[in-house]
Amino acid sequence: MDRSQPSILSARWQVSTCLELVGVEHRAPRRSKYEMTREAVRPTIEGKLAELPEAPGVYLMRAADDHVLYVGKARSLRNRVRSYFRRGDHSYKTRSLVARIADFNVIVTDSEVEALVLENNLIKEHRPRFNVTYRDDKQFLYLKVTVQETYPRIATTRIIAKDGSLYFGPYTSAKSLRQTLKLLNRLFPYRTCNISMAKPIPRPCLKYDIGLCNAPCTRYVTVDQYRDVVDGAVRFLRGEYEHVKESLTEQMWAASNAQDYEEAARFRDRITAMEKVVAEQKVSDPDARERQVDVIAAVRQDRDAMATVFRIRGGKLIGHHHYDLTVTGEETEAEMLDDFVREYYDRAAEVPQLVLVPHDLTDVDVLESWLKSLRGANVTVRRPQRGPKRRLVEMAARNAAETLHLERTTWLNSERKRRQALLEIGVALDLPRLPRRIECYDISHIQGSLAVGSLVVFEDGIAKNGKYRRFKVRSGAGNDDFESLREVLRRRLRRYAEETDVAAAAGQDPRALASVPLAGFSPDDRLPEVSEPTVGSTKEWGVTPDLVLIDGGKGQLGAAREVFSELGLDRSNIPLAAIAKRREELYAPDRSGPVLMPVDGPGLHLIQQIRDEAHRFAVSFHIKLRTARGRRSILDEIPGIGPKRKRNLLRAFGSLKRIRAASLEDLTAVDGMTAASAKALKEAL
Repeated sequence: MDRSQPSILSARWQVSTCLELVGVEHRAPRRSKYEMTREAVRPTIEGKLAELPEAPGVYLMRAADDHVLYVGKARSLRNRVRSYFRRGDHSYKTRSLVARIADFNVIVTDSEVEALVLENNLIKEHRPRFNVTYRDDKQFLYLKVTVQETYPRIATTRIIAKDGSLYFGPYTSAKSLRQTLKLLNRLFPYRTCNISMAKPIPRPCLKYDIGLCNAPCTRYVTVDQYRDVVDGAVRFLRGEYEHVKESLTEQMWAASNAQDYEEAARFRDRITAMEKVVAEQKVSDPDARERQVDVIAAVRQDRDAMATVFRIRGGKLIGHHHYDLTVTGEETEAEMLDDFVREYYDRAAEVPQLVLVPHDLTDVDVLESWLKSLRGANVTVRRPQRGPKRRLVEMAARNAAETLHLERTTWLNSERKRRQALLEIGVALDLPRLPRRIECYDISHIQGSLAVGSLVVFEDGIAKNGKYRRFKVRSGAGNDDFESLREVLRRRLRRYAEETDVAAAAGQDPRALASVPLAGFSPDDRLPEVSEPTVGSTKEWGVTPDLVLIDGGKGQLGAAREVFSELGLDRSNIPLAAIAKRREELYAPDRSGPVLMPVDGPGLHLIQQIRDEAHRFAVSFHIKLRTARGRRSILDEIPGIGPKRKRNLLRAFGSLKRIRAASLEDLTAVDGMTAASAKALKEAL
């Protein structure tokens, strides 16, 4: 980008001053080479911001090393760019962005639509961190129909060229595209070869014999007859099933009337196959069968995000695709959707009449104008509030959420990925050995009541449900999560110390998994087989973990360190770490700052999975205790009245009020009751 152009304005400022302008407290004990004095910075910022034009355009936010952090468009560059540095209720994503800005550029355009086009181009060029983009930077697959040729072909491509061809896509799955082509070629016998069609050849290939090509290379069909086949395929791809069926039916009867029954049978089989495909599609909007509709939704979980696009043509759902998105983990679903819609249609081969979304988008009028320029006809972007279209949007959002959940849970299914995850964790925390056994702890309560703790165990990256443990917090710590955590760790690690002493005296190994030094380990290396623990009947308490992980931040980590010191445990033998949920930061006892792992790496994915499982296990135990408390009665508090006697008493009398009014003799007469238990019950009531 040429920064000498007069339409591009630049400004550099101190990061701490930017934070102050948006109301975020920032202390900078050391000055970097990018800093300027406070006195020099404020006039510079105010002066540059004051010079911004009120015209539409695009702005690029840059980091101190000059790479682009964010690309945005604005109706008024002056108002939009200045808004970043005003005090106000900014989102966490905006505050995080502003904290990193060291420079910005603006490019003036003649209209908002031009700004939108330029924004899309710059996002593809720079791949900014704070813009939502496709995770996979490769070109997607498209179907290409060479309608400009005398005998058109249908093939796959990754590039859309202005060559007169028709394009359909993008397709995210090569497998699904192959299946589509296989079905399409069975219904419409078009040519798939690359041979020259300038002159006819003497004999057709095998595809003609098996009914997958009508051999235009031999001129067995006329140009018009072959184009009818290709037109049928194009209509089918557009979802115009009724038109295709009518055309095939007419050809079937024409062949039958000409007594070409073999050809008529081929048309009949194609109609049957197409009807089967159409019957499997979801009827989406019976009242608008000719309408072209795209339904788009985007969801995020931590730093993973997924977008789903449903393509509806003629009232039928003819395809749906999922797209992995690169996000910072701080976007709302509306922000992700806003960015994705623009990027998707910048790449899409087809723009529909109607786009349905679950959230309101910014600058919808500009977006519709841009889509209209792409389609050559009016396009409406709508957020439906009720009815069938609202249900379609909700279905798309559910599909996106389910697909994202499935990808997250299956990401670590590969053994090599699990080994890679363990290696990343070990390197990030500077562990002495591969963390084959990870124990994670969490505390759950509601306003201090029924506080419980959970312990989950992962071995070689796999959850070991049978080794999970639950703890009722007995100390009455209430809202004090730190004291509750101390109690849970104290109870677990005291048992560990006792069991390892027994194991040492017996000459046994307290480690359930063979130790694997971190140095020199490769994810391609096979891990030693799991060995059986040999620490007696309570062997699980005596097994040495390779990493103790705490759900929480520095405070929880400090509480855990106190327990280690109290019990005299060697933290070099049992490494300790904590994970803070807000920004997925790891804290280790001997590190002054947080440990940041690659957001897309399997290591952080595994840490998140372990943390989430500990939280789920703690919450489920808390809910179980809360439910049990709601079912308890005063009979449960009376010595000598167990579950069986309680059940028999309630069956005999029907209610606590009648039990209280019953005589001693009536109570004694109940099955299972004795004179002593009846007397105790009478005194208690």
